[in-house]
Amino acid sequence: MSKIALLAGSCLIALGATACSSSGTTAAPATSPAPGSAPVSTSAPVESGGTPSAPAGFAPVGPGASIQGGRQFTFGTVQSGGQQLLTVGSGGIVTLTDHLEDPALFVTTPVKPGGDKYLIQTAKLIEGGEPWCLSVHSPGGSAQLQLKTVACDAGKQDQVFTFPKAEDGKGVLIEVGGLFVLATSDGKVIAQESGEGDGLTAFTVRDQGKSTIPHLGD
Repeated sequence: MSKIALLAGSCLIALGATACSSSGTTAAPATSPAPGSAPVSTSAPVESGGTPSAPAGFAPVGPGASIQGGRQFTFGTVQSGGQQLLTVGSGGIVTLTDHLEDPALFVTTPVKPGGDKYLIQTAKLIEGGEPWCLSVHSPGGSAQLQLKTVACDAGKQDQVFTFPKAEDGKGVLIEVGGLFVLATSDGKVIAQESGEGDGLTAFTVRDQGKSTIPHLGD
C-alpha cells in the first residue's frame, strides 16, 4: 500500500508539474492579414468648364471708331464681324479682303472743316505725293456701279461721302451721292440706291492710327 501511495503521489506531483509548465507558456498571437490599400482613382480631375473666348481677330460688331479727319481707318462689314474689309484691288476697283493690308487703309478728309461730308482717300497708295480718292464708277452697259480710285476733286458729288448710322445701331452706312455702298454675296462692292426692303450693308470702322498723307491745299 505504501508503494502504491508513493507511486500515486509521484504521478500527481509529475502531473502537477506538467500542468504548471503548460499553464506558464504564452501562445504567439495570430497574425491578421495586412489591410488592403485604397483603390487608386484612374479618372483625371474634372475641371469646371469655362466659356470659350471669341476667335482671334474677330472685330467687335458695332459702329466702331468715330469718323474724323487726320486718322486712317478700315471699313469691315458687320455681317462678317469686321473681317471682310474694303480694299483697293486690280485696276483701282474697290473689292473685299480678309487681310489687313496697305490698300485697305483709308483716310476720311472733311470737305469743309467741321462738316460731316468727307472724301475717302487712300492712306498708303500715293502717286506724285498725292493720295487717290474713291469715286462712283460706271463700267458701262447694264453693269452695276462700282467704287474706283480717281484723282481727288472735292467739287464732284460722286466723291463726297457721308456715314449715317444703320437703323439697328450695329454699324454705319457708307453713302455717296444718294447711293449706298453694298458688299455682295460673291465678294463684290457696288453702289446703288436704297429701295424698299433692300438689305443695306453696315460697316464697322476701326481706327488704325494717325494719317500720314498731305492735307488738301498743302
